[in-house]
Amino acid sequence: MIGLYWKVNIFIVLIELVLALMLLRNYLGMKNTKLGKRLFGVSLVFIVQSLLAIAFYIHWASMGFGKEVAGPLILLSLSGLFGVSLLYSVSRM
Repeated sequence: MIGLYWKVNIFIVLIELVLALMLLRNYLGMKNTKLGKRLFGVSLVFIVQSLLAIAFYIHWASMGFGKEVAGPLILLSLSGLFGVSLLYSVSRM
């Protein structure tokens, strides 16, 4: 059974994943430029990071780690979400 803290972590990372996919879509048209390639690459890194985070969170929850591990990871997930949302908002300008 996955606890509430793990569900919150996974939900936050899913939101981050959606934003990273939207970021990738914004930079798709620019990927032929030098800056566009870098931003496209950063978007891909965020997508891979989100997918790995979800996999690790599910694995750690199944191993029985509780809120002692999941609690601090919520702050880490929120900081990642903040970074991706900030980059997304800049990409919309």
